[in-house]
Amino acid sequence: SAGIYFSRGYIDPGLSMPVMLGVLAGSLLGTKILMRARVRTLRIMFALVIFVLAVEMIYNGWTGKI
Repeated sequence: SAGIYFSRGYIDPGLSMPVMLGVLAGSLLGTKILMRARVRTLRIMFALVIFVLAVEMIYNGWTGKI
């Protein structure tokens, strides 16, 4: 289905290529980290990321940057 979207011009190659490379690099790095990291460390990291995103969303909502 991605080929159909691309052929119809719905996908910008200049934008999708860096995103694709980032996803690939992140998934490979993530699997390496996952195999070596402790569960508690992963939970703390995940909680911190979720907290930062929540603070950003609240800030953007209050300042009107939605």
